[in-house]
Amino acid sequence: MAGTGTGGDLNLTGGGNFMVRAGRERARRRSVGLAVAGAGVIAVGAGVLWPTVLSHRNTAYAGSSGGVIPIPSADASAAGSYWASRLSTTASPTAPKASGSAAAIINGGSALPNPTANGIGPSSSSGNQKAAFSAAAGSPMAVSSPLSGGAFSGVSQVGAMFSTSDGSISGQGHYCTGSVVNSPEGDIVVTAAHCVYDSSGVYTDIAFVPGYHDGQDPYGVWIPSAVIVPPQWASSSDPNYDVAFLVVHEEGSGTKIQDMVGGDDLGLTPGYTNLTQVVGYPESTEQPVSCTNYTAEFSDSSLTTPQLQFDCDNYPGGTSGGPFLQAVDSNTELGTVVGVIGGYEAGGDDPDVSYSVYFGDWVGSLYAQAESEG
Repeated sequence: MAGTGTGGDLNLTGGGNFMVRAGRERARRRSVGLAVAGAGVIAVGAGVLWPTVLSHRNTAYAGSSGGVIPIPSADASAAGSYWASRLSTTASPTAPKASGSAAAIINGGSALPNPTANGIGPSSSSGNQKAAFSAAAGSPMAVSSPLSGGAFSGVSQVGAMFSTSDGSISGQGHYCTGSVVNSPEGDIVVTAAHCVYDSSGVYTDIAFVPGYHDGQDPYGVWIPSAVIVPPQWASSSDPNYDVAFLVVHEEGSGTKIQDMVGGDDLGLTPGYTNLTQVVGYPESTEQPVSCTNYTAEFSDSSLTTPQLQFDCDNYPGGTSGGPFLQAVDSNTELGTVVGVIGGYEAGGDDPDVSYSVYFGDWVGSLYAQAESEG
């Protein structure tokens, strides 16, 4: 069925129009638009997917001008406690991964993210230099064969996003994907805006679990103190601005998430055709998937700027927010994030084709707002 909402949003009627996170994220890979009246149950054919849940929204920010949106500490703590009690904690590595390894080599030693000149933009190293960097850092990236998202145990800086109010059909509770971005304060996660904000406001019951797999939280459960969304997304769910940042912490701990898991550098103006690894968490499975292929330029009349297109099978609902990674070091498994699954059709109406908004300078400005909250 063709979607009726911008970017594949799920529309519901009955007491107002609402977009329900779990249903929409399931539908976003198919662009399903549904009209449901009365008791608020999302239905496809004769099958019931999930009850409408409209709690755990900070409705004070519905239709807001975007920017930095604080998350009530009580809601965040409740989400963190809920999932910490339900997931199995496993021992963390004895030594954290180094952050910013890609930038340190390409930029001559700078370990801090430099979004305007981080070795990915048009004035950066040539393709041959990037290939030489990748080979020097470890095994060079290569196109996957077959071109399909393959399940694996995950990487530490990429994680699943959980909700207490509406999880997946199978009950895991993870509904989107996020990844840690290298920052001076070490507490920033990037994801898709449609994973954290809809017309009813910002989601307040989010928990981020880096390295999640098989019901385990090897690096703990992290909760946001603030969500940063573009004003264009907050006002109209503009698919040209489907990116958001979270400032996160672990309850009762002063440790920074980046010190635990490392972080990918933020890359702006990356160009359109680059070898890219995409990692995401299908909501119906207990492991993430990964695939590597060249991105391409995608244009549509609904877009003010062309977006990145990534062709690899098996990126269904739940993979939204998954990072587009370039120059990945096979030793540290860290690289540079140049996009997230989202944007056109909320990331794509087919699980075999994914999209990302193009990371222009405005993403760097949004990141700076998040950094100021750290």
